[in-house]
This record gives sequence, structure tokens and C-alpha cells, in this order.
Amino acid sequence: MVLPSLSQVQKYLGNIGVFLYIPIVFLILLKIRRYYFRRFLNKVTEGQASRLTAITLIGLIVIFFIVYPIANSGIIGGGTDREEDLNIATIELLHGRYPYYPKTSLNHPLSHLPGSLLLSIPFVLLGNSAYQNFFWFFLFVITAGFYLKDRASAIFLFWITIILSPVVMQEFVTGGDLVANSIYVCLFIFLLINSVANSNIGKGKKVLSSVLLGIGLSSRVNYILLLPLVFSTLAQNAGWKPAVKYTLLTCLTFFIVTIPFFLYDPKGFSPVNVQFSKINQLNSISPFIGIFVVIAGGIIAVLLSFQRMDGNCIILFRNCAFVEAFLILCAIILDIINEAKLNLGSSGYGFSFLFFGTLTFWHELTARAKIDKPFANIDTVASKDNI
Repeated sequence: MVLPSLSQVQKYLGNIGVFLYIPIVFLILLKIRRYYFRRFLNKVTEGQASRLTAITLIGLIVIFFIVYPIANSGIIGGGTDREEDLNIATIELLHGRYPYYPKTSLNHPLSHLPGSLLLSIPFVLLGNSAYQNFFWFFLFVITAGFYLKDRASAIFLFWITIILSPVVMQEFVTGGDLVANSIYVCLFIFLLINSVANSNIGKGKKVLSSVLLGIGLSSRVNYILLLPLVFSTLAQNAGWKPAVKYTLLTCLTFFIVTIPFFLYDPKGFSPVNVQFSKINQLNSISPFIGIFVVIAGGIIAVLLSFQRMDGNCIILFRNCAFVEAFLILCAIILDIINEAKLNLGSSGYGFSFLFFGTLTFWHELTARAKIDKPFANIDTVASKDNI
């Protein structure tokens, strides 16, 4: 929760704000863990949790339509053209034109890979790709309820994330797609594991989950490193043949979605230059160091894939967070070395591990709270009898 927001905290509060923000968040989380989390789960029913989810999402819609025009105008924070980038490219695609020739109003090349364009089509048709964040927020809370086996825990996790990790709200109100990318890759992985490992689910749904993950991976190239972990989890919980079959289908979907755009005009395929620009920046410190970091991340993913993976995706999500966090930490360290100052700009890309990591931590917290829950009820009944 902390690392992804460091760039925004530094931007507005400086280095002092960073050094205050880190311990404050940890202290708040410790207090929540010790005193408030179990009480919340004990008091909030499943029905109440559903109503709280609806109220929360309605509140976010109101906040978005108030703040988004202000943020988009550049009055606060300088504005962003990330959602404009996605809108332009998707509209070009819908009109049957090559989507990567135009540029944004800030004269930036279009940076989104084809998977992002395909997944944003319904929202662009509604008027703005930024609307996808509502949809993926909603699906995140719903899926988290299944993952945690508790709706109250899921909405509490969502509240804590958007409050203690302010970069989530910053990305939301500016219409950026980083939050959507990170959520739908996480959810597609969860869907694939649960569908392939379940013998009661039909082949069509398993194929669909593989295709969706392939499209999701064609949004940010860093997520490709998670494939060894996904394959290992499938192999251990569904068998080698299904693991090979559906992982290959995921890879095939990725190539079918991505490669034709590259082959049509390799020089005009701007996402290659934009998404690999960070690697080139790292190479300015030392030749090939950017490629070395990526290769090291892949090696870490392969090594972690030899662990015992449970069908609930707990270890899988934890290891996904490790791999993605390694890339971001390396980028931050190399930025600091290169500029000889505390440059935390790369931390904003920590969305890649934010939801993987928080779900893993929250699952453990929820499980412990549920163990203690019956005892809490017994204590309550006993105290009433005494009265």
C-alpha cells in the first residue's frame, strides 16, 4: 500500500512528507489489525456489506464527476493525457484505422498496447475510457468477496486501499488506466486458476478465461513475467496437460492481439518505444542494465514457481507481488543512483503489485479474524448472561 504512493506524496509534501507517510501508514494498519478489523467483521452482515459497497461506488461516481474536470484541466497537479491517449487510439481502432499514428494534445505518442484498447471499447463507446475504473473497482470488490470469503472484509480492504494509498484515488480522478490494468490482470488470473482447476466448469468458460488473460497481458508488458507462476499454479492444481493447454492459449491470444499491430508498421507501433523507454533510461546508467533487471525478474518468477501453489491463489498472488515489486524497486534504486537524489517517480507504477499484495495480506488477516470470531460471539453471549 505504501510504495506505489510515494511519488505522489513526494510531489506534494516533499521528502519530509515521505518519511512521515511511511510510519504513519504502518501505525494505522497495525491499529486496524489489532483493534478494528475483527469488530468490523463481527458487526457487519453480508447484506450490510453489499449495501456499503453500493454506497461506496455511488460516492466514487459523485467524486469523479466533480473532481475529474478539475484534474483534467490541469488546475491541480498539471493534468494528464493518459485517458486521452486511450480514447484516441480506441476510436481510431473502431473506425478501422491504425490506432498509433495520432498523438495526444500534449504531443505525446500513443502508448497503450492493443489489449488495453480492446478492453476499453465499451467505455469509450459510453463516452470516456476513464469510466472503466468504476467497472473494475466494482468487480474487484465482488471478486475480493469470493477470494476472502467475506463481503465485509472485501469492502473494508477497498476502503483501506483508497484511503491509505492515495495514488489509487489520484489515478481514479484523473482517469488513468494503471488502476484498471492492475485490477483486470489480477482478476483474470484468479478467474483462470479457479475455472481450469474446477472440473465442474465447462470447457468454454475455461477457454474464455485464458483468452481474457491473454488480452489482459497485452496491456502492460511487465505482466508477462507472471506466466511461470500462473503455469505452476495450474500444473499443481489442475494437472500438467490443462496447464500447458490453457497457458499456451493465453500466450497465443497475447500474440494474436499484439503482433499484427507491430507487423503492420514496426516503426509506427509507438507502445514499443513508450513502454520500453524506462528500460532505455536505466541503460543510461550502465549498458544493458535495464534488460538485466527484466531478466532477473523473470528468473525470480521461475524460481518462485517451484513453490507449492495452493488453489486459492494465496501463494500465487504473493509471488506475483514479489516479482512486480522487484522491478519497481530496481527502477527506484537506479533512478536514485543516476540522479544522486531521492527520486521516487517510478514508484507510481507500483499498481502492478498493489492489488496482488493487499489481497494476500488481507486473506491472512481475514482468516485469523474468522478463527477468533466464534470466541468473540461466545464472549458477547456470556457477558449478556452475566448482566
